[in-house]
Order: sequence, then C-alpha cells, then structure tokens
Amino acid sequence: MESKIEIHETESQYFNPFSHFILRIQEMESKSTHGAAVASKWTEILYQSLIRKTYPVIHPIGQETFSLYAEFPMGVFEFALDIDGAASIIKEKGMKPVKFLPADIFDAVDQGNINKDPNRIKQNHKNPVMVIQSRYITGNRPYCINGNHRIFEANRNNDEQIEVFVFKDLEFVPFFYDVLSKAIYFLEIDYKSVVFGDSLIQSEKGAYAFQF
Repeated sequence: MESKIEIHETESQYFNPFSHFILRIQEMESKSTHGAAVASKWTEILYQSLIRKTYPVIHPIGQETFSLYAEFPMGVFEFALDIDGAASIIKEKGMKPVKFLPADIFDAVDQGNINKDPNRIKQNHKNPVMVIQSRYITGNRPYCINGNHRIFEANRNNDEQIEVFVFKDLEFVPFFYDVLSKAIYFLEIDYKSVVFGDSLIQSEKGAYAFQF
C-alpha cells in the first residue's frame, strides 16, 4: 500500500469538522424530503453536542491509540481509534482471529507505518494484529491499525500464516476514541445513503443521525 501518512499528518491539522458537517448537511438537505429530515437532525447534533469538541483529538499518554486518515472534499480528517479498548473488546467477547497467508493480508500494511531500521524497532505485542475494512473511510480496502510490523515480518520471512482480527464497517465503531470520529463516520454513512442511494448499511431508524 502506497503511503500518504506524512502528508495526511500535516494536512489533517487544518481540517475543520464544522465546515465538513455544514457541507454534507447542505447536500443532504437539497437532495430530498428524507435528506432534509436527516440534515435537520445532524444540524441539531452539530450545534448541541459537537460544536465545542476539540479537534484534533488529544491522544492520552500511556494508552495505545491509532490515527486513521480519510480524505474528504474539505481536507483530511483524523479518525482516532482506541487500540487498547479494541483489544479489551476482543478479550471480553472471546473473538477469534482469522488465519491468513501473510501475502494475502500484506496489502493492508501502510508502508509509512513500518520501521525498517532494526536498531529502532521496539517490540510491542501486547495487543493483537487488527485490520479494519470500510466502504466509507478505507475505500473498502483492508487497513492495518495494529501490527503492521508483524504482518511485514511474517510476509518477509515467508511464514505459513498470521492471525489477524478483521473488523468491517460497523464492527469497529466501538473503537473510536472520540465522539467526533464516531459522528463523522455515521455522517458519512448517512450522506452516502441520502445523496448516492448507498444503503448497504441501513439504520433501523432510517438514518444514523436518529440513533446517534
């Protein structure tokens, strides 16, 4: 996977979540009666719950988190994922990993997240290898959020298999560290549903705005 991580790290600092919400809301509002209702609810959420939220999120010291960047018309947004929290959920629910031939999951590795200098590698295997896949922020491609180096090494060493926890679409929503990450993810699902008729992930209440 070609890495844009250095560019994204810089550009994401200038992202304006408020402007992003307004743009999406305006597009949904003009699309249909249903779109207007969804837009109205997101407007309410924006001004009542999100307007004073800090962005970019401040990552806590001593807690393992991960920054996942997504490109939008207004710029690059940083989704903050709680890796320690994700590992706890895996343990609590007794989830089982998927066994991959390393070459089959290698494309999930962002080369910008690989330290290839042996003298600078710090082994940290307290949390399992995790990959997410989303139509809304990874282009439906698998993306490793923890264990990049382990996948890289397994592939380089021609290991027979590697165990990976894979989470798709709504399965990794509980991993979001901050409320803005969760809100923008649900906003994108509603936006794609209203504007483009993408209803692959349907909300029981017609839109995720109504259950946020």
